[in-house]
Amino acid sequence: MGQLCLPVGMNQQDLQKMDTLVLGWFTGDPSRFGLPRPDYKMYESHPVVNSLVLHHIGHGDIGVRGDIARLDGDTVHFKDGSARDYDLILCATGYKLHYPFIDRTWLNWQGMAPKLYLNIFAPGFDNLAVLGMIEASGIGWQGRYEQAELVARYFKAQAEGRPAAAALKKAKCGPTPDLSGGYNYLQLERMSYYVHKDTYRRAVRQASAALA
Repeated sequence: MGQLCLPVGMNQQDLQKMDTLVLGWFTGDPSRFGLPRPDYKMYESHPVVNSLVLHHIGHGDIGVRGDIARLDGDTVHFKDGSARDYDLILCATGYKLHYPFIDRTWLNWQGMAPKLYLNIFAPGFDNLAVLGMIEASGIGWQGRYEQAELVARYFKAQAEGRPAAAALKKAKCGPTPDLSGGYNYLQLERMSYYVHKDTYRRAVRQASAALA
């Protein structure tokens, strides 16, 4: 996959503004359907990518409701004073990290998520790595494949006693590189292991290349 190319003089913040403007041209203001207006900028939270949501809201197939005040049997009371009966309430809150088979201290757990080098390597152990603990817009399976390739190369170089392995061992003890790409991601549990795709993949590929 190709890397994102920014025009000369344009930074991530400029891109953020430009994409917000372009998206507005295509979709308009979603708040006209009753959706809450975001109190954060574009890309600071994981985007909802679905071209049919606004279509179905506009045609009445999906009803937009505000925050829930309380539940009374099958009746849901909303904070705006309205109420309605529902058969099912589904909480779609995102993923919560949970590794019940390993002690949290081994994964250097800090706050809402483990603090690992490149979201992979535990700083206190030479043979402990986590694959897949990343979330990013567009990261796909390629990003996870590159993680696995890096881990395999590191373990092999370590077994062979190569200097490159010692260099990565030193790097994973800190400081942790900034993988945000310049975006101020929301400080939420579901965003605690979020990275900027291009920044992250570039860092992983560079680390992997040093071990080749």
